[in-house]
Amino acid sequence: MAHILIILAALLPLACTPADAGELQALTLHEAIVRGLERNNRVIASGHQAAAARIAATAAGRHYLPTVHLEETWSRSNLPVATFMMKLNQGRFQNRDFDVARLNNPAPVSDFRTALTLEQPLLTPSAPGTAAMAREEAQSREALTEQTRQQVAFTIFRLYLEVHKAKSHRAALETALTEARERRRQAAVRIAAGLGLASDELRAATHLAALEQRRISADHALVLARMQLALATGGSPGDEVDTAETARLRQPDRSLANLLTTARQMRPDLQSAERERERAEAALRRARSGFLPTVSAFGSWQMHDTATPFGRDQDAWMAGVSLRWNLFDGLRTIHGVGQARAERAAATELLVGQENEVGYQVHEAWLRRIEAQQRVEVARSAVSAAAETVRLLAKRFDNALATMVEVLDAQNVLDQARAAVVESEAELHLATGRLYHVAGLFLKEVL
Repeated sequence: MAHILIILAALLPLACTPADAGELQALTLHEAIVRGLERNNRVIASGHQAAAARIAATAAGRHYLPTVHLEETWSRSNLPVATFMMKLNQGRFQNRDFDVARLNNPAPVSDFRTALTLEQPLLTPSAPGTAAMAREEAQSREALTEQTRQQVAFTIFRLYLEVHKAKSHRAALETALTEARERRRQAAVRIAAGLGLASDELRAATHLAALEQRRISADHALVLARMQLALATGGSPGDEVDTAETARLRQPDRSLANLLTTARQMRPDLQSAERERERAEAALRRARSGFLPTVSAFGSWQMHDTATPFGRDQDAWMAGVSLRWNLFDGLRTIHGVGQARAERAAATELLVGQENEVGYQVHEAWLRRIEAQQRVEVARSAVSAAAETVRLLAKRFDNALATMVEVLDAQNVLDQARAAVVESEAELHLATGRLYHVAGLFLKEVL
């Protein structure tokens, strides 16, 4: 029976392991970002919006193409004027139709009217402004699509770092657990030799239990981090994706001034804001065009029949040119110009504000990266000092010159120092990526 229990205890961890744990897919940073840009819903939706804006710009540029309509109308009336015109259009008007009684009290007449109409704009002052607005809107949407790509790529990079950080935390905890088991063993050996206290073993066991609890939390944090990475790369809820490498970016070789210049040239949100200002300028030109006349040509060919749709008792045509000039519309055009002028001023101010914000973001990212680099150096020094302290106290404990409490306190400091190294190294990688991101260079660096 005892052998059976031992075998079951050995197999229990395997039974608790997910069946697909060995099938967990691991991606490099490049693979994760490429997959995310292909499958992420935000990127796909933004691409569709940009396509819609391009189509709208193409349609706006076709304003001077003619429009052709085919219309079929049926009507029936005994209205004197209507019946007179219907018979005339159908070619059925006769001398007896001039009879006063027939003119005043006509019999009901039916008419099927088929009309093919062509309209050709010749001069539409608002057309250039409308087309320019649509083009600027399309370019703005293109820039926003690129911004979405940049944001999604950076998010995937951040989540990739989170997975790697969670794995590093778990590895550090495994090391701490190994050392904690050694501390408990030392305490048990001293008690067996009659040199230690039971409280030392209990204190070591408590420390080991606390680390076991932290490992449980670390395991779940790792699973959640993998799920977030899978979701960002186009996976389904519950999917997991692992990291296949340490996400390290090339150290920046540009000066702060160069990064500021690059950000003003490369940031998609700045390009979108510039396009919005140009769109507001085009809107002002379109509003001013309301003071100018429009000219168009038209032509129509009609068939009329008394009983058959698309029939032809008689046909006729008409062509002409029309000019329309808005002389007074209740000052709506004047107010429209004022509104467009105010919107242009607002777009200009928003662009300036956005440029200032981008400048600040680059400065902040530059300083945060320097800070992260310094914190890494300090954290690594702290680990070295803490590890040496634990080594010395462990020897003193073996020689009954230090207590278990002192050893475990030093061990806690070492565990915290290791965790700080993991955090600071991840923050350094993230700060490097953020610096590239705010400078508009992130995708160029990772792809």
